[in-house]
Amino acid sequence: MHPRNPYKTPPDFVALARAYPPLAPHILPGSTIDFHDDTAQRRLTQALLARDFQLQLDIPDDRLCPPVPNRLNYVLWLQDIIAHSRGAHDSDTAPVRGIDMHRHRRIRDLSAARVPSRGELDLRRDRCARVPPHSRTPPNATADVDAASLHAAQANIARNGLAARIALLRADPAGPVLLPLAQDPGATFDFSMCNPPFYASADEAAQAAAAKELAPSAVCTGAEVEMVTPGGEEAFVGAMVRESLVHRERCRWYTSMLGKLSSLTTLVALLHAHAIDNYALAELVQGHTRRWALAWSFAPARLPDTIARPRAPALARLLPPRTTHRQPLPRAPPPDTLPATLRALALPFSVRPGARTDGGGGGAPHEAQTVDAGAASLLVAGLWVETEGGVAAAVVEWRSGRDVRAFEGFASHVARKVLDAAVAAE
Repeated sequence: MHPRNPYKTPPDFVALARAYPPLAPHILPGSTIDFHDDTAQRRLTQALLARDFQLQLDIPDDRLCPPVPNRLNYVLWLQDIIAHSRGAHDSDTAPVRGIDMHRHRRIRDLSAARVPSRGELDLRRDRCARVPPHSRTPPNATADVDAASLHAAQANIARNGLAARIALLRADPAGPVLLPLAQDPGATFDFSMCNPPFYASADEAAQAAAAKELAPSAVCTGAEVEMVTPGGEEAFVGAMVRESLVHRERCRWYTSMLGKLSSLTTLVALLHAHAIDNYALAELVQGHTRRWALAWSFAPARLPDTIARPRAPALARLLPPRTTHRQPLPRAPPPDTLPATLRALALPFSVRPGARTDGGGGGAPHEAQTVDAGAASLLVAGLWVETEGGVAAAVVEWRSGRDVRAFEGFASHVARKVLDAAVAAE
């Protein structure tokens, strides 16, 4: 579970019911609920959103009711990506704009109105861009398909005062997946997010349910329109990848959740086939449920390994190139070793004081240095020497650039020079 997910500690259902009385009839002895009870599940989701996020949500009885803790793992990971990518390029007050591609291609851009959970709320309500008057993406649009979902969407948006920030778009089932980008050639976004249909057919969905050795831990309330799409999630997200080749940097990060590891394997291969090496993976675990997430970008900004490369054995062969190079040192060198080493290299880069992006700093005897290739745009890297747990290491972190080999060669060269200087200082 994401380290910032507040539901790492399960909620006290009795206390939750006191805060949201409609949940009270569903509390069972032992302070729990029946997770196979559709109504109880819906009341739990509504209670968490109401108490923890001050959001009032109405969920149609015949539509999916995704668990808040599970979806929040994805949202918080996406928030990490956006915060890191924007930090070096935008002011803290710059609005964030995103696309939520919902489960069925006919309704897109928040159309089923899963009102944002807290991680999303930070992106959409507190810092989210209002829909500008000149935008071709309207604040609301009416669709002549799946009217019940659109009706619920508009009601949820209005109920929570989000009409100026969330656009409902009508999409053609045979049209583009990334509709807001296709519809408005001038539109740009920081991210897209998606939880696509798992299955290619109703039969596949039924077979998957029958193949489970144990009963599911929670009831499935989804309609076929939400869980089935031609080709399944693999084809759906594959279409996103191919469309992103056209739109490229108009969306900073394209992302999607996935329900099958086999889909992730195929999609990473598709990225490689199109020479996309700037991507990130996540493994999202909530109880017995395991999901995965994929993000990719055409922008030069790189993510640290802590965000892009999860420590999950099943993903070892799929991971993107490393962006962090660590060179163990026999001891912490003198404080001026790193800047002196960089000056001695006489590289065609500018060097300036910088900051670590890994959340570290305690016990680090050196200020971070930022190396920038300037007009050449070869790479931007952060460098520092850290001492943690009595072990010293020189760290080179790739922050921006398009050439993996250029970074690897630079990082190896600089780290070796710092090692030589540390050895010489003994």
